[in-house]
Amino acid sequence: MILRQMPAIAHEPFRSWFYQRWGRENCIVWARTRSARMPPFRQRLSIKAAWGGREEYLIEGRRVAVEDETFMVLNEGRTYGSQLHSASPVTSFAIFFRPGMAEEVTGARGLTEARLLDDPARSGRAVEFGEQLRSHDTLVSPVLRFIRHHVEAGLDDAAWYEEQLYFLLGRMQSLHGRDRAACARVPAARPGTRGELLRRLGLCIDFIHSNYARAIDLAQMAAAAHLSPYHCLRAFRAVHHCTPVAYLRRHRLQVAVRMLQDTALSVAEVAARAGLDSRSTLFRHVRAAHDNSPSALRARRPGITLPAGELQPAPRTRLRARTPGPSESRSRRSSLR
Repeated sequence: MILRQMPAIAHEPFRSWFYQRWGRENCIVWARTRSARMPPFRQRLSIKAAWGGREEYLIEGRRVAVEDETFMVLNEGRTYGSQLHSASPVTSFAIFFRPGMAEEVTGARGLTEARLLDDPARSGRAVEFGEQLRSHDTLVSPVLRFIRHHVEAGLDDAAWYEEQLYFLLGRMQSLHGRDRAACARVPAARPGTRGELLRRLGLCIDFIHSNYARAIDLAQMAAAAHLSPYHCLRAFRAVHHCTPVAYLRRHRLQVAVRMLQDTALSVAEVAARAGLDSRSTLFRHVRAAHDNSPSALRARRPGITLPAGELQPAPRTRLRARTPGPSESRSRRSSLR
């Protein structure tokens, strides 16, 4: 199921059509909108991203903002709501996986080729993915962008998307493996304590990504993680190989570089929106990281990178112009995200 507008759940016949399919098959939602809101709802395993602005998710009483630099996985059965309000259009992107698909991938990845021949239908256990905001990476993000590119181009080939979602879940499983390795670095003796501490460090990262534009310090980051400042500092460095303040500084620089390349904002405006003190601070950080001035970075615009050796673009003959259905364009209010 491919939707290129926020689902118009309140309107028939779209409502009946949607709920006949929702929860039984994969669903990809791509929308360009300035405003959208959905109440809390129990959802399927999904992955979220946004470009051109931020989309806020309300999860267990806290607000988490997904935007250009980040993506987020939310597990099966998680209840949450979301909202998006922007002066300019934001691309909201979410993929919901059909029941049992993630378990299929888990089962296949845990067996040898010989065992797979003997038991091709074997399913694995459900994976509990880490739900913190994640910076775009070279593992999951290229597949997300690849799928988004074809949705925007108008491809409506369910079989092709099914293949890509298998590839995406494989990458997500690899990311989960990295999380387990990170958990092993947590300075605690008991596995349960390590898992809880890693979860709280994820809250710290969520706080950084959602509040980088304003002045924040270690005490506030630690409070968001329900840790003392020293405990947060020590554990964060053990897991992420940098301090929370260094992580914040690096994220602010990523935001600033993206704004320099993708917007016409002045250098002073970019510095302010990225949470940096001044133009001189921005210039210093850009020069140290990229050996270039902010103005030189404006000419450097990265293109779409396809995942090498794994995914193949859909045949051009399958692409068509986007034509949202009439029921999809009636409303920007959603009960799905």
